[in-house]
Amino acid sequence: MNGPEAIRKPPKPEVAGHGRERRVVLLASSAGFLLFLVAFTFLPNAGPVFRVFTNPSASMVPSMPVGTYSIVSRASYGYSRHSFDLFSLPIDGRWPAWPPSRGDIAVFRLPRDPATFYVKRIVGLPGDRVQMIGGRLSLNGELVPNAAISRAPDPVDPKNEIVTYLETLPDNTSYHIVRSEGINRTFGNTEVFRVPPGHLFTLGDNRDNSIDSRHHSQRFGVGFVPLELVIGRVVATF
Repeated sequence: MNGPEAIRKPPKPEVAGHGRERRVVLLASSAGFLLFLVAFTFLPNAGPVFRVFTNPSASMVPSMPVGTYSIVSRASYGYSRHSFDLFSLPIDGRWPAWPPSRGDIAVFRLPRDPATFYVKRIVGLPGDRVQMIGGRLSLNGELVPNAAISRAPDPVDPKNEIVTYLETLPDNTSYHIVRSEGINRTFGNTEVFRVPPGHLFTLGDNRDNSIDSRHHSQRFGVGFVPLELVIGRVVATF
């Protein structure tokens, strides 16, 4: 049929149905893409923001008991070429260069074995002078205040006691540490460590059972930690 009547005829039902189907498919695709983007960005180990690590040692007791999990924010200090396992970012140093703070708990690659990850507390920043005196932390010539909180038998050697202390850094950041009583602390008294530019000084909260920046041996030590080897800051533990 020719003429204006042909133009005014309604579309075939199946054509209209196809239009609705296309809209449903587009909406579903958009929703799926958004969900994928959220998962890629925020779910642990799936994207650039968070990663989950396990805590197999007692070096960070009491803050992080053995067997707990930690959520680490990769973005806390910016990214380096070492931030990811499967590829290296084409950057030098960190970008953006957000500096860590004393008192942060951070995960980093072991300087002598970058495939190994350690978790420790940052106590010394570039330029700081760090020393252990009688089992106590000294920063830039001043002993860091600590106060005994409680005593308990050492689970490794019940003849000794574990004492929990509240340690308070110069910026008033406080956290708990433990030290054993009645033992010979090999690293309770150290030389003065001057933290080089671009490096950090770390300690375990379990001061007598931690391999950390006090140990500079090429076989089992940690030494100063290059900033570019830091993966990120611990933001939650469970």
